[in-house]
Amino acid sequence: MSEIIGLDIGSHSIKLIGFKKTSEGLFLTRIGVKEIPYGKDREEVKSTAETLKTLIGEVGLKTKKIRLTVAGSGYHVRRMTMPSIPEKELREAIRWEIKEQLPFPVETARIDFDILGEFVEENVKKLDLMVIACPDQLVEKTLSMVRDAGLEPVHVGVAPVALWNGLLKWDRIKKEETVAAIDLGAEKTKLYLFREGILHFTREMTPAGADITRALMDGEPNLTYEEAEKIKKEVGFSSQSSQEKSAGQPTDLLKMTFLMRPVIERWAAEIGRSLTYYQSQFNIERIDRVILTGGGAHLKNLVSYLESELRIPVEPFNPLGEVLFDPKKIDLSLLNQVGSSFAIATGVALPGPRRVELLPPREPLLSKIQAVKMIPLIAPVIAAILFMLIIWSMSSRVAVLQKERDEKGARLTKLETLKSTLLLLKERENKMRQEISLFPSLRVVPIPYRRILGEISQIIPENVTLTSLEIQPKSKPIRKASRTSKPQEAESQEDDRVVLYLSGIAFGNDTQCLNALAQIIERLERSSLFKNVKLFSAEENKSYNRSSAEFEVLCDIQSDHPPSLSKIGGNLDGLRKDKP
Repeated sequence: MSEIIGLDIGSHSIKLIGFKKTSEGLFLTRIGVKEIPYGKDREEVKSTAETLKTLIGEVGLKTKKIRLTVAGSGYHVRRMTMPSIPEKELREAIRWEIKEQLPFPVETARIDFDILGEFVEENVKKLDLMVIACPDQLVEKTLSMVRDAGLEPVHVGVAPVALWNGLLKWDRIKKEETVAAIDLGAEKTKLYLFREGILHFTREMTPAGADITRALMDGEPNLTYEEAEKIKKEVGFSSQSSQEKSAGQPTDLLKMTFLMRPVIERWAAEIGRSLTYYQSQFNIERIDRVILTGGGAHLKNLVSYLESELRIPVEPFNPLGEVLFDPKKIDLSLLNQVGSSFAIATGVALPGPRRVELLPPREPLLSKIQAVKMIPLIAPVIAAILFMLIIWSMSSRVAVLQKERDEKGARLTKLETLKSTLLLLKERENKMRQEISLFPSLRVVPIPYRRILGEISQIIPENVTLTSLEIQPKSKPIRKASRTSKPQEAESQEDDRVVLYLSGIAFGNDTQCLNALAQIIERLERSSLFKNVKLFSAEENKSYNRSSAEFEVLCDIQSDHPPSLSKIGGNLDGLRKDKP
């Protein structure tokens, strides 16, 4: 059979894959990936087309026909319910219904839909639809990239649908499960939630893979982009609790881990917040599994770290692990290393049960010629009909506008009343808050201060001096640390847990300072009294006549009865291991 080619143009690289269908199953014919050179405009058509031409030459592609997804973001995925009507009328009705939900004019959009199911509601037959709306400009830019490279697109889809078809093809989502698929790209992290085998929720977020590379380059200004990418792939992520042999690690490796850790922690936190929002928004009891795809899925130790942070089973999705191939032409180790990066390219290459088409339809040449010959004959008739339609349309439009004006006027009056009520309620709320603030808290639960201070005196190394130690509820901000850990909008401000804040100065050269910080974090995590240790800042301090580094550490205190309001604090100058 003819070869099927799938193409995925990402913000960091271009992936191309080829298959043939055989009696024994899918046969992998070719595979290739090419990074878009750093420093070039990765959104520019010519630059991307040149990179694609190079990739085509490297994989030896013969056919010109390809299937691909829209390059970049900007398209919108919506679930809609519509009456069961003929397809032509349904398309017009969808455009009318969705126009208020789009950030771009519906007249400049390519819109297609997939019917997910049918049901009857109040004796009316209705359709459950997944609608894709994409700006014409984005589709045309994608088509220009591949056509400038000498290719002929036969299908243009979107990444969520391509990934969905791939997961269905390899039976990775079950109807009885709620599954989260996370595409870890270079510039964006994309989250797709599947429930009962149907795509229910999509979201784009940051940080992404490129943010880790930038963190390395910011921490080590002498690093080039290529060197930072190599370090990211080789070092991966190593959680502090697992660094039992950190003292034996090279100083450079330890420093790279410290530079990458804050970005990866924010990465995991943002994913966790999105999953929590989905569960609360749609009243979902639990999420059964998390599936990782994209280039970031290959980051070392990321799967185990996300499992521990999200407390949900996490697994990478490698669609190439179950296909046939010629080992003389394709390296098995390559498929294991980059397989998850080809989830989108594989899904769009293989037509599946879920299908949307954004490729503009072609008009047959014969019909164009006949239409040109008929223009002189039908032009007067068309003009008369158009004139009558314009008059009728304008009359109808005026009536609709008048009705809308009356409705909006009534709504505006109602909103003004509600606004006045809201302002009054806010004034009452502020007054009540002021009155409540005058009452002191009556509930103070004891904290094991003696035990905490004893533990800290054993943890602090000889070359470290503490300047501040504070214990208080986690819901209250803690001086410097609060500037780097502002709560997100979706986070609750009420938290009964107790946290320990340490700041101090480590004396010695860079290696001694790094080892001292690693010892503090490791000892805190080993202690049964503390958990969730986080290093918030570490920077050089030039206030002394010897080399030193100032640092801040925050962690939770294990307590069965945390207080709602209690605090000890102050300067602890001179607190060292020999001066508890």
